[in-house]
Amino acid sequence: MTKITAQWSLLIALVAIAILSGCDDGKKKKALAEAAQAKTEAVKLKAEVVELKGEISYLKEKLQTANVARDKLRKQSDELIEDKEAVTTDVQDAQQEVDNLKALLAEQTKKANELQKQVDQLKAVIREFQTRIEPNKTPEQPKAGGDANQ
Repeated sequence: MTKITAQWSLLIALVAIAILSGCDDGKKKKALAEAAQAKTEAVKLKAEVVELKGEISYLKEKLQTANVARDKLRKQSDELIEDKEAVTTDVQDAQQEVDNLKALLAEQTKKANELQKQVDQLKAVIREFQTRIEPNKTPEQPKAGGDANQ
């Protein structure tokens, strides 16, 4: 960029000299002033270009930093979604297990109640047999086992 600016400055100076060589002093001074002004503007533009390049570099760094942060957040978000899905599956599995255990408990409770009814019926039958057997007993015969087994 410096070569191009230097070349333009040289070209402007040469054009100004060529124009001025055939002009009178007033026009010569005016052309020299314009050439100096153009040179000053070229220097200012060069400084602006350097400044803009610095800003572009700074903005590229900021963009890179922002992209890295975005990618990190995206990765964390994906991991959280994955974890949420895994936890949801675990909760569903646990709920299914709870439902299965409730059904098993209800079934076992029903069986236990049926068995208790059978036990009660058997006790009633045993008592009935004992009452039938006891009148036939002679007073010398003690009860074998008695009510302790009931």
